[in-house]
Amino acid sequence: MTAEHDIASLRERIRTADDQYYNRGHSDLSDADYDALFVQLRKLEQAHPELVTPDSPTQRVGAPLPKGSSFATAAHLAPMGSIESLMAADEVRDFAARARKLLALPDGEPLVWSCEPKLDGASANLLYEHGVLARGLSRGDGTQGEDLTQNLKTIRNLPLRFAGPGPFPARIEIRGEVIMSKAGFAALQEREETSSEGQFRNARNTTAGTLKLQDPRVVKRRPLDFFAFAIGHVEGVEFATHTALREQLRAWGFALAEPFAIAADVEQVLAFRDDLERRRDELPYELDGTVAKVDRFDWQQQLGRTSRTPRWALAYKFAPRIGTTRVLAIGAQVGRTGAVTPVAHLEPIELAGVTVRNASLHNWALLQERDVRAGDTVEIQRAGDVIPEVVRVLLEHRPADALPPTPPSACPVCQGPLQQEGKFVYCGNLDCTAQLVGRIVHLAGRRAFDIEGLGPKQVEQLVQAKLVASIEDVFTLPPKKPQLLELERWGERSTQNLLEQIDKARTPPLHRFLHGIGIRHVGESTAKDLATHFGSLERLAGANHEALMAVDGVGEEVAAAVVEFFTSPKNQATLQALAAAGVVPQQQAPQGAGPLSGRVFVFTGGLSSMSRDDAKAKVEALGARTAGSIGKKVTDVVAGADAGSKLEKAQALGLRILDEAAFQALLAGL
Repeated sequence: MTAEHDIASLRERIRTADDQYYNRGHSDLSDADYDALFVQLRKLEQAHPELVTPDSPTQRVGAPLPKGSSFATAAHLAPMGSIESLMAADEVRDFAARARKLLALPDGEPLVWSCEPKLDGASANLLYEHGVLARGLSRGDGTQGEDLTQNLKTIRNLPLRFAGPGPFPARIEIRGEVIMSKAGFAALQEREETSSEGQFRNARNTTAGTLKLQDPRVVKRRPLDFFAFAIGHVEGVEFATHTALREQLRAWGFALAEPFAIAADVEQVLAFRDDLERRRDELPYELDGTVAKVDRFDWQQQLGRTSRTPRWALAYKFAPRIGTTRVLAIGAQVGRTGAVTPVAHLEPIELAGVTVRNASLHNWALLQERDVRAGDTVEIQRAGDVIPEVVRVLLEHRPADALPPTPPSACPVCQGPLQQEGKFVYCGNLDCTAQLVGRIVHLAGRRAFDIEGLGPKQVEQLVQAKLVASIEDVFTLPPKKPQLLELERWGERSTQNLLEQIDKARTPPLHRFLHGIGIRHVGESTAKDLATHFGSLERLAGANHEALMAVDGVGEEVAAAVVEFFTSPKNQATLQALAAAGVVPQQQAPQGAGPLSGRVFVFTGGLSSMSRDDAKAKVEALGARTAGSIGKKVTDVVAGADAGSKLEKAQALGLRILDEAAFQALLAGL
């Protein structure tokens, strides 16, 4: 093989991966494999500079726009480049040393860096004219992108116009990352788990795919966020440092990636990255590294850029959470909704400090598409605290006798009949033990009935001891305290605490009740919509399909599921048993009613008298709506201890601001 042949082959593989990643929302290559190919190509081109061509991936960013795209294209006013990805501390030190040398900095003069998380989403370039959003483009090939303006406008925290009094730049490009939080992605998976769209693989791919949807109404229902990280073309304003730019972006109403730090030298850059990698699972968004930029803009201009990347910015990536292992068997597991899904049982493998023995295969249609078989050698990826998934099969290692798996003909737990719904298979037996454990754990969850101390291990013990055989049995446990104390590791204090939590949970807000009882297709957001619209369990239970379709955010699938749930004799018996056990959901003021109707609350900072979730539930029960960010519809901002930038923005906009005492007085007076 010649160097020319190797370079051509590497370029083609990278171009294919670029097209998949930027244009189609998925990639057959892991980030680690892609980075390895890119490094290999760059080294070959450095050894053979005569073979470097202008269209080599090392000389450009992104991917050619897909042929036949349904979106119009437009040029970025300033090229939208990438930054150099580094994987080792010494590479970062070398990068910083080159920057110091190019700037001719004397020993002792600090080279200050701004450091922030590298969010794992889809990049976008927003053009604002006199502070008003005029256009939003995808990254595309770095020179031009697809016009995604209508979809980007649906993102709730993306400002359609700058906050503040102005004056604003005549034209400015705001660059940022569109992402989906871990919680938002999990809620979306739950809400859409049986939709015709199928199971979502990960937050990054789902975000990229969502931005390419043709219907902005669907995009609006997805929990997308926009975080600004840079500017492109700008007219009428200058910034001395990246830190000053961040402050101005925040004042204009943009969300920014946090945590942020100023590093006085390269060792502090390394320490910031290492600390963030240790804490990555605690943060609300998926990260794949950190970004460090020379803070001073005049030094950035002096350093300039290569044909592909700036000499003043770097990405220091986290260690990949990916590994290779063997599939021992493919089994089936039953979730709380009755969904029977395939799972790969693996030879144990350590990924990011966790021993992985199982990996999700999502649904039987996806399993068939990926063609995973017992005996296969597979690549496994773990992201955050999400269950690991099979990324790809290494077909060259497949045993000759490996056979495709087949879906079970009966429930693997209760042996009951299975039902087919789209790509999914369900066990229809609500008394199935596997469903029961999952349903009770879900019911006890923080955003449902909020019963602290009733986790998976405790529920499994209760089911095995036959102390609970249905979700309503949870509320008949207090008289069974002596039997509870006989269970392994159930002490007097912990048992009494649990029983007190159960008693407190007998009057949940209506939306938490609806979320907790497990109506198929009804997640937390839809439960709130239903509770707000109907106000009481009785009104909702009596609603027909037409009445349900009138609820904002409810479609055919959800309406059919709600009608089916409340007309099921089994579910009617469950609701009656809950009522007999003293479980009475609080009525919620219907939309347009209640003393706080028409008001929109935002909460910032900590409250000493209640959790933020409880505070939101109280105002929603009184007819108000809540929002996660400051916007033009917000009427009230409740500022607790250590209130952040939301308070500053609210003050700038002249919104009504309540401290905790004033908020308590408001509630007491209603």
